[in-house]
Formats: sequence, structure tokens, C-alpha cells
Amino acid sequence: MAFITANWNPLGEAFYRKTELYDMCWNIRDGLGDSLVAAAPYGGPIALLREPRRHSPSSRPQLEIYSASGVVIASFPWKSGPVVQLGWTVSDELLCIQEDGTVLIYDLFGSFKRHFSMGQEVVQSQVLEAKVFHSPYGTGVAIVTGSSRYTLATNIDDLKLRRLPEVPGLQGKPACWVVLTQDRQTKVLLSTGPELFILDNTSCTAVCPPGLSPQTGSIVHMSVSFSYRYLALFTETGHLWTGFSDLQEKLSEVDTKKMTTPKQMVWCRRPKSQQPSVVLMWDRLLMVVGYCNDTIQFPIEDQCVLVGELDGVRIISSTSQELLQEVPLVCQDIFKIASMAPGALLLEAHREYEKSSQKADEYLREIKEQSMLGEAVRQCIEAAGHEYDSTTQKSLLRAASFGKCFLTDFSPDQFVQTCRELRVLNAIRESSVGLPLTHTQFKQMTVQVLIDRLVYRQFYPLAIEICRYLKIPDYQGVSRVLKHWASCKVQQKDLSDEAIARVVCMKVGDSPGVSYSDIAAKAYECGRTELAIKLLDFEARSGEQVPLLLKMKRSQLALSKAVESGDTDLVYTVVSYLKNEMNRGDFFMTLRNQPVALSLYRQFCKLQEQDTLKDLYNQDDDHQELANYYVSASYREKRLDSRLSLLQSAVDEYNKAKNEFSAKATEDEMRLLRFQRKLDDEKGAGLLGLSLQATMEALLALGLHKQAEQLYRDFRVPDKRYWWLKLKSLAEKEEWEELEKFSKSKKSPIGYLAFVDVCMKCNNKYEAKKYVSKVTPDQKVKAHLAVSDLEGAAETAIERRNDTEMGAVLARCSTSDQLLMDRKKIMPRLRLLRGAELRPNYPVFSRNQEPRSAAGVSGESCSVIGPDKQVTMSSIKVEPVVNLRALVGEGPVWEESEQTLLFVDIIGQKIHRWSPVTNHLDSVDSVDTVGFAVPRRKGGYVAGVGRSFVAVDWSTQTMTTLVEVDEDKPNNRLNDGKVDPSGRLLAGTMGKEQRPAEVQRKQGSLFSVTPDLTVTKHLNQVDISNGMDWSLDMKTFFYIDSLSLTIDAFDYDTNTGHFGNRRVVYTMEEGEGLPDGMTVDADGRLWVACYNGGRVINIDPVTGVRLQTVSLPVMKTTSCCFGGLDYSDLYVTSASLGLDHSESRQQPLAGHTFRVKGLGVKGRPSNSFSG
Repeated sequence: MAFITANWNPLGEAFYRKTELYDMCWNIRDGLGDSLVAAAPYGGPIALLREPRRHSPSSRPQLEIYSASGVVIASFPWKSGPVVQLGWTVSDELLCIQEDGTVLIYDLFGSFKRHFSMGQEVVQSQVLEAKVFHSPYGTGVAIVTGSSRYTLATNIDDLKLRRLPEVPGLQGKPACWVVLTQDRQTKVLLSTGPELFILDNTSCTAVCPPGLSPQTGSIVHMSVSFSYRYLALFTETGHLWTGFSDLQEKLSEVDTKKMTTPKQMVWCRRPKSQQPSVVLMWDRLLMVVGYCNDTIQFPIEDQCVLVGELDGVRIISSTSQELLQEVPLVCQDIFKIASMAPGALLLEAHREYEKSSQKADEYLREIKEQSMLGEAVRQCIEAAGHEYDSTTQKSLLRAASFGKCFLTDFSPDQFVQTCRELRVLNAIRESSVGLPLTHTQFKQMTVQVLIDRLVYRQFYPLAIEICRYLKIPDYQGVSRVLKHWASCKVQQKDLSDEAIARVVCMKVGDSPGVSYSDIAAKAYECGRTELAIKLLDFEARSGEQVPLLLKMKRSQLALSKAVESGDTDLVYTVVSYLKNEMNRGDFFMTLRNQPVALSLYRQFCKLQEQDTLKDLYNQDDDHQELANYYVSASYREKRLDSRLSLLQSAVDEYNKAKNEFSAKATEDEMRLLRFQRKLDDEKGAGLLGLSLQATMEALLALGLHKQAEQLYRDFRVPDKRYWWLKLKSLAEKEEWEELEKFSKSKKSPIGYLAFVDVCMKCNNKYEAKKYVSKVTPDQKVKAHLAVSDLEGAAETAIERRNDTEMGAVLARCSTSDQLLMDRKKIMPRLRLLRGAELRPNYPVFSRNQEPRSAAGVSGESCSVIGPDKQVTMSSIKVEPVVNLRALVGEGPVWEESEQTLLFVDIIGQKIHRWSPVTNHLDSVDSVDTVGFAVPRRKGGYVAGVGRSFVAVDWSTQTMTTLVEVDEDKPNNRLNDGKVDPSGRLLAGTMGKEQRPAEVQRKQGSLFSVTPDLTVTKHLNQVDISNGMDWSLDMKTFFYIDSLSLTIDAFDYDTNTGHFGNRRVVYTMEEGEGLPDGMTVDADGRLWVACYNGGRVINIDPVTGVRLQTVSLPVMKTTSCCFGGLDYSDLYVTSASLGLDHSESRQQPLAGHTFRVKGLGVKGRPSNSFSG
């Protein structure tokens, strides 16, 4: 400890020490006295301009840039004007301020970047003095000119010059001045000798430092602290005044006994120190002055430069560099002679432990008795960070590690973090790197800025190692370094393009956050176009490749890349660029080599540039499309002659394309137009432009029957179309006699039921009855029913012995009609005949019968849903629609907004979304079983994953837990769920599955989750909680517990979510399997998927009767829902899990999702969770 404190010097209650940083590597024989010197803070580089004021023709000033350790970085002769001041920006750029007010900016390696001027008036008056300062806005420059005017630029990156007001009585340059930044305002404090002034944007104000003795004389030197908070003033009588920079409070006034003005005056203060001091330098003396009137004096043998730092002062000479700083308080506590601080005792205990001395135990006991062991460890860790010598660091860290072994609840984070930071600091302090940062500076600078500085100095391997060692995320660390390295690599002129591209690809690879397009852009800026193209080949994003290729005038390659990307917007961007850059002929030839681009451009021209489209077709000799263009153009013409001319051109082109049909149709169009113009001229009918059918309708409406018949013959209109048109026209005009004549003119090609229907639509039953007798026998019942002749319909149906027609008659009969026909003895005969005919001709399944096995995928059997909804076997079609074999497909939900089917694979742990329009299947993976998934009103979905309700964000493929249930039953899982009309989510759980559909009994429950995520348990001791839905009036809740083999109903309150009065609606028959998922159709009937039953059954919940059975080509049907544009399609999920090899061969579609069409019923939209 005595050795460590040997270079400590007391100043009041504090101690100051000088730490040697480097023996300078430069070779400066004549010292720094004749050079302009500027050193950047935070261990930054050093710039020297040797002999800047020598104007000998045979010798030029030399500008040299060194690292902090004196390693040369750049050196070149100064060829510009005389330099007044050098300075560094916050990003280590060198500022050279010339006498004419021009500021030249160079990078760290001496490359010129840019310049700016401090104003035109400065050129005439010249710059007398200049200062570089740092403010909240960035790096600034302040100058005073020969006309005694001050000009400020507070941010050189956003240059705005401010000329400050004149100073009264000032001639030439002031005695001394500094720049102050206070409250985000930049001011100048200057001394004219006897007076002190503050200059701001609008005023010049005389000020007087508080407490400064009048007899001290004029102020000849001043200095502001690193933080701009403190100010020091030196007078001609040798007095040093210190205080706050706002000149509101004095700290001290010390008589230095020095009558000469110091060459430099810099503040030396560590953060949070209550004892700031000022360092003054004369030719052979360095003096540290504290606020306690004490001083420390150091003799110096060589000219030095003082650099103010955050926590001390760097002293740079021609041979060495030292750091003068106040000894941190924690270091004082540990290393002071006879210190009894906890950290000092722990350090001594560790030393004794290493000697195997029992005194180690005594020291430890003393610390523990004071309950200060944790504080001792913290002190040792903190002190290690402030020490520059690695041996001392290790000693303190080993002591801290020794002490924390006796602590049970001490967090190691601070210890580990300090060890890592010190290892980094020791690496960058090496002379070859030359960044002598203290731990305090490092924490203030942050790791990101340090990495930037290393990258800026091109220490890429070290920067990458630090990033990896500190575990910085790639996009902030290694990737950023590699990007900068690659940007520098492409500037190397001694390597070929191929070699550089290969090396860059090898090093960068697929590193996240590194864009090859950015590297290629840098290569292009350096004039290496071929290298840029080679680098762009590694860029995965076409959107980044194409703009740069266009910038490089490689339009053909840009177009190829855009087409390969499949991004139509990108293709349009390139095409638009080519169109502006090329002549029309070259442009079209370029597009011909890219069919996709040509097709897209044609689509664009169809909407925006019709004339260009014509030129395209002409150049390509595309007669078919050119003819189509002429036809389309004809519709935009108002003059008939122009329209006919365009149509004739279309005919010519169709003939060239050998499209006889289109040519003939276009000629017919021209004939129709001429016919319409003739009628318009003769009758003023206003027919021009109408279609053939519309023209005929108009002629019939106008009573021009001869002309209509002429069109009918000339254009060979089908007989059926013409009869329909004339029938409707005569009926609408109520020309019943003409209609009757027309019906007798020849045999009607559309039959006579059409006459009956049209007359009834016009509310003329009398005329309609005239045609009933002419209707063919198979349509006669419909004709009788159309005119409400139930008796005639019944007689005809009885005569034909047709069950369908008899059923139709019965369905139309009201009670009074039946009584009337009972008296005529028609109704009993009808019922008797219909009952006899029903069995042999109608495929109905009773509750005691089974449907046939599924031999195919379509044309499945079903029963009749009442007399008004008849479904035949051939009307139903069952087809697999999702090309996916799920383990246990479940929970289908139709999303109306997206027109997609949402369903889950419980054991496959996936949520699927399938579009019937595009046949595209999208999925999200889960970490556990997925029992259900339902839409969420605020977007996304809510799913049952394991025992948790989770929110699913489809765009990011992430899941967030909302709430968990059955915490006391870890083997349970959520199974099925559905949302009620109020947005409340109901879902149930089940016990552990031994094998499919075999579970631990009575372990499940039924829960509800409200929008505010309140969970309520409604049922317990459930075996397998499954299908659920609500009645049309929302007052009944239907629910399935599969192993109970029943479908139950509850009274339901949609406002509160409470339900009760449980009752059985339907009991499964033998062979029907287990009831599983369920849905309710628009008529209020239940559709239940039967697991191990290979079917979906339709149940009337009022009567408890099974109405219909739909068989499927798989046995393990799991759930169902209605969907499609009008909810007329029934989607059914199934499972493949649990099938043996033989069963799998027999059921190759097991696990698929099916669509059932032609049921004759519709479903209802699903509800969304409102939480």
C-alpha cells in the first residue's frame, strides 16, 4: 500500500496523483513549443502543425496526426493558408481554422472531407483568435476578428453563423476570452483588461465576478471546466478566482505568487467531487490550485500541453504522457495508510490468506462483526475500476472474490461486469491501440461509442472481439463492425474486384444487419462499378439491389433482378425508369426480352396509356391484341363514323390473326350499329350503342315488331331467346290478345309453363289459366300450383302417382284447403298414395338404422329435413379441401372478414388458416397442445395452448399468455372453446390422455373468460369437454361432454354468462360414435361430428330426433362449422392419430379437412372474443 500511495499529493482533504500513460512513440526532437497542438478528449488523437507561421518558400508546415500513444496515423505537408487554431469534433474529425475564416475538416487519417467559411466579412478583417468548443448542439467554432467582432457557429454540421454584438472600447483582440454554454445557450465571456463582458445573441453586458478583490488587477487568463459549470479567472497580480460559470457564486480566491500569465490553465475535477481544482502551467512549473488555498507544484522539464478530461488532466510532452487526477474516494479509503475502511481490511485479509496466515481470519471477523463485508467487496470492486495498473486491479478483484465467498446473497453482477470492462480497457490502453480511457470516461462514453471509435481507427479484429466478449447483439456489434470493414475494404486499390468480393462474402456471410447493397454503394462511390455489381449478387433483397443498379446505369440487369424478385411494384419502378431514360424503340426492344415486364407494362398501359399499348402491339405484330385494342377504343368514340372505322380495323386485324369468330362477331356489331342508326334516323328510337338483346327489347317495347323480327332473322337469334323477349314484352304491355296469338303462332320452344309464370308475375290469373292445359304433363302440377289450383294439382299428382309432386301439394295446403279437399275425398287418397310410395323410393335413415359406409368422397347419403327441405343423395358432395394430414384436426371457425377457415392440430401443436380462394395454407407453431383458436375483435386470435389462454399475433408468429386455468392439475389441457354473442369465451379442459379418446375421468372443467380476463368455473368433473353452441334466441346453451354420450342443454343468460337447468337433448345411438365438435345452423338445428363414427348428424333440439346423417370417408370426424360466402358449406375436421397400418390404408384421407356442399341449409357467422 505504501508503494501505491507514494505518488499521492495532498491538497486540502483530497489527494492528487500522476499516472504515467505512455512513453510517446513519436520522434519530436525540438519539443512542442513551436507547434500548434490539439488533442481530443476521452483519450483521443493528437494533431500537430509544425511551424505553422513559417512562410519560407523552401519549407512548408507539416500537419501530423498521432494516436494518444504517439503512433503516427497521418502526416502530410500543409498547402493551404495560415492556421490560427486546431481542434477536434466529437466524432474525431480535425478542424483547421485559417486566418481568412475558412475551416477545413479532415478525417482521422488526414483525408480532406469538406470546408466552410465563418463569413465573408472575416476574409477582410482576418481571424485573430479561434476556439473549438462542444455544446448540446454538437461541435462549435468561435472566432474573434481583426475588427474585434465575435462570430459563432454552434454546430458545424448544421451551420448557422451568429455575429455577436460589439464590445464597447475593444480595439484588437481581448486580453482573454472563453465560450460558455449555459441552459442550451452559447455565450462569450471576455476580458478587456479592467472590465469583464458577457456577449449573447442580442447584448453585451458588463459583469463582475462575486468576491473578486478590486486590487487584484486585470484578468489576463480564464478557463472553463470540462462540463462548462465552473470558471477560473487569473489576474495580472497572480490571483486565481474560481466560481460557477454563471458568475453567481464564488468558490475561492488564491494568490499563486506568480506575476506572469500562465501558458495554459485547465480544470481538474472528477465527477461528484466537492473539491474542484485548477491546473496552471508555466515554462518550468505545473501548479495545482485547490479551493482551500493550498497548492501542489510539479517541476516540468519540457514544453507540455494540457488536455482537460472528464475526471482529470492529460499532460502531453515530447517524451511522455501522464494523467493527473484526484484520487477517487474509494481508493483513498482502501490505500490510505492505517485505513480501517472495510475495503482496506478485506484487501489485507486476502494478502494474509495468500500467505496462509491466521490474521486473514482476524481481519474477516472484524469486518463481519461490523456487518460490512458486502460493503468491503463493493469497495474493492469499485476501486479496481479506478486503477490503471493491471497488477493493482487483479489484487483488488481477487480480494473482492475472496470476500464474496463468505456472502450468501451477494449478486455477482457488479463483479462480473467490472472484470469484463477492465479487460476491455486494458486491451484498448495498449500502446498499439492508444486509447487511454479511465473507467469513468468509459462509462460516460458507453460501449457503443467505444466500438465506433475502434472501427473509425480501423481496429476491426479488436472491435469484433470486444463485441463478442461483451455479448453485444449482432446488429449493434459484430454486424456493424463488419459493415464498416467491408466499406473500407472496397476502397483498397491493390486488390482485384473478384478478390475483394470473395473476401467480403467470406467475412460477412449472412450476418444480420449487414446490407450488401450498402457495401456495393460504397464501392460505386469509389468508382468500382464492377465490384459493386459482384457484391449486389450477394444481396438477398431485390428491393435493395434494383435502385442501386439503376443508379449505376445497369438497367438491363436491374430489370432482370426485379422480374426474378416477383415484386410487381419493383418491376414497375424499373420500367418507369427505362421509359424515361431510353428512346421508345430501345425501350420496347428491352421489354421484349423480359416477357413478365412486358406483360406488366401492358397492364399499366391498358389503364393509363392506351396509345402506347397500340404501339406495343404494332411492334410485336400481335394482331389479336391489336384488334382487341381497336374494339375497346371504338367504345370510347362518340361519333359513329369513327367507331365503324375502328371496328373495321379490328376486323382486319382479326382476319390477320385468323380469328374468324371474332371477325364475324365484329362485323355483326358493325351491321347492328348501321341498323340502329337507320332506325334512329327513321323513328328516333335512340337505339345507337345498345346490345342486340337490348335493341330487340326496345323495339318490342316500342311496338316495332317487324323490325324486331328482322333482327331475329338477320342475326339468327335463338328461338328460345326471342320467344322469352317477346313474351315478357307483351305481358308487361298487357297486350293479352297479341300474347295469345303469339302462343298459337307455332309450337312454343320455351314451353307453356313460362306463359303461366309470366302472366302470374303480371297478376293476371285469368290469362295464366288459359295456358295450363297446354303445359306438358311433367310440369302440369307446377302450373296448377302457380295459379293456386290445389284441386287440379292434387288430381294431377294422384294421376301421375308422383311422390315429389304429392309432397309439394301437401306442403302448399293450409288447414282450410285440407278440409275442403277432405270433403271432396281428395286429401285421403293423396295421403294414402303418398304413404305407399314413400318407402321404396326415398332414402331416409331412422334412428334405428345406420347409413351406408363411405365408399367414396362425393354423393353421400342423407335423409329429409322436413317436407319443405328435401335433399336427395345426388345433391350432396363431400370433398377434401386442405392438403394437410393433421394428427388431430379440430376447432374449425370461419372468418367472414378474411373468407378463410381457421382450425387447429391439437397434437401437432399448430394453428392453421386456409383460404378456399387461393388454396393457400398458413400456420403458426405452438409450444404445447392447441385445443382451439378463435378470432379476437382487436385483431389476432385467442387460443387454448396447454392450460393457458394465449393471444396470438399472426404477423409476428408470437404468443402471449393471458390467463391460466387448472393450476392444480398440471396434466390437464384445454380442448374446445367458442365465443358467445356478447364476446365472452367459453372453453373446457380434459384430463391426461392415455390414448386417443381415453382420458383420466372426471378431471376436466368448463370455464368462461370475460373481456377483462376474469375466469369463472361453471362445471367440474368433466371427462372430455367438447362441442358447444347457442340457440338462435341465445337463451339455450348446448354442450357436449363426450364420454357421457349425450348432448346437453342449459338455460343461458347472455348478459351474465350464467347457465343452469341442465337437461339431455339427444343420446347417442349404438354405432354413432362419441359426440365431439358441434355447430348450430340458421334454422336452430344441431350438427354434431361423431368421433369413431365417420359421420356428422343433424339433430332437432326441440324433438330430440336425428334428422339427417352425412357419411364421410374417415372414421375419426372431430368437429364442424358452416362457412363460405353464404355459409352454405359445412367444413368437417378429422384425425389420423390412433389408426393402425391397416386402418390408415383403408382411410387415406384421415386427418384431412372436408367440405360438404348441397345440404340445403346455411350456418351462422362466428363470434369474436372482445377481450
